[in-house]
Amino acid sequence: THPAFNIVIIACIAFGSLVVAQAIGLGVAATVYELNIAEIENILTKPNAQIPHIREIYWIIQGLSLLLGLGGGSFLYQRLVAKTIFGQLNTNPNIETLGLVLAAIVFLCGLPLISEITYWNNQINFGSFDAKIRALESSAMELTKILTEMNNVVDMLLVLIVIAVIPAFAEEYLFRGLLQNEFLKWFKNGHIAVWLAAIVFSAIHFQFLGFLPRMILGAFLGYLYLWSGNIWYSIIGHFVNNGIQVLALYLYQTKQIEQDVTETTRAPLIAVAIGTVLLGVSLFLFKKKIEFKPQALQEA
Repeated sequence: THPAFNIVIIACIAFGSLVVAQAIGLGVAATVYELNIAEIENILTKPNAQIPHIREIYWIIQGLSLLLGLGGGSFLYQRLVAKTIFGQLNTNPNIETLGLVLAAIVFLCGLPLISEITYWNNQINFGSFDAKIRALESSAMELTKILTEMNNVVDMLLVLIVIAVIPAFAEEYLFRGLLQNEFLKWFKNGHIAVWLAAIVFSAIHFQFLGFLPRMILGAFLGYLYLWSGNIWYSIIGHFVNNGIQVLALYLYQTKQIEQDVTETTRAPLIAVAIGTVLLGVSLFLFKKKIEFKPQALQEA
């Protein structure tokens, strides 16, 4: 079948799985914390609903939504439609320690640049949609604050699972493992495949004040997968990116650092310049040391 048709099928299965997974997550949370109908309605309509154990409730809903929705939907597509398994996403089965280290370094070095791009993105005026977009962003931030409230190391580890481990696996499975591969088969061009998948990845979050930095991050992840032929490099990169933010937020909340990472601030220009150079070097080294030509390009 044509890749365009496959992409439509992937989107339909992922959306359907996400809806079911959210219902399952809400059901599990309602059972565990004995929620009544009014409380369930509040959870669905008000991110900052004053309900006991609201943080833990959102942990359950968020974790199961991503794991069973995006991850489970990707699994269903592979098994029922493509007749393949997760391991077949890796045209290169080898995982090298150097590659994993470089993947982590890419996202560490990219932090100042992403910070600067985030600032630029926030300055964009969306015209008649600007107020609505900023209201949606504010609502998303309220939910994020609840999800990432941490008082001790156990809390931090649980937030790491919900915010870093599960999204890294589920989102890379869908956006790089499935969508990017279909774009690659369609256009026979790695760059087009990477950027189209990155655009979809960013757009699907519906947080347009962070669209550009998230798209850039998606492209970094896409190139790690494209060059290596192994999805685990992008999964590790995604985990490092999210994990750094969780760790920094934990240190701020426990008053070990003064910088609140949830605030949109600009990194010093020298940090942006040095970080961008080191980012370019780490991407170059990754490509040089790990590159494995994808099957779709070998056949082009």
